[in-house]
Amino acid sequence: MPAALHRDFVHLVMASALAKPSAATMLGTPVDLSEMRTDTYVVAGIADHLCPWQSCYGSARLLGGDVRFTLSSSGHIASMVNPPGNPKARFQAGPVTGPPDEWLRRAQTVAGSWWPDYSSWLAARSGDSRGRPDSLSDELGPAPGRYVLDRS
Repeated sequence: MPAALHRDFVHLVMASALAKPSAATMLGTPVDLSEMRTDTYVVAGIADHLCPWQSCYGSARLLGGDVRFTLSSSGHIASMVNPPGNPKARFQAGPVTGPPDEWLRRAQTVAGSWWPDYSSWLAARSGDSRGRPDSLSDELGPAPGRYVLDRS
């Protein structure tokens, strides 16, 4: 990562700029995460020692749109890599409303991995299935594609 990009990330974090509407700008445009209207599925681990779930929940509360928060019964890595079939797995899920402890009391607890829940959530927001193309398109040009030359 270039030093200037790292510096910019540190400045964003130290100022909590993304948590304050219009405190950060991207390419001259003020950023307000609450104006985002894309549905979001957020996953956290209840035993995560690096990213406490309450902080992840707080970040999810900054987003606009329909936000589903899912809390895995595992820790940092295991909360993500928790495939179906694990008899010890469970998760809680629900819309992001109220403070974290209130959410935890209200959230539905489900036995198993959160992966099928995410798959259903994603399927509800996906279009119809499409068949594979009969041939490769030359729309992008030869590999790696013309888009890598775009400097705008």
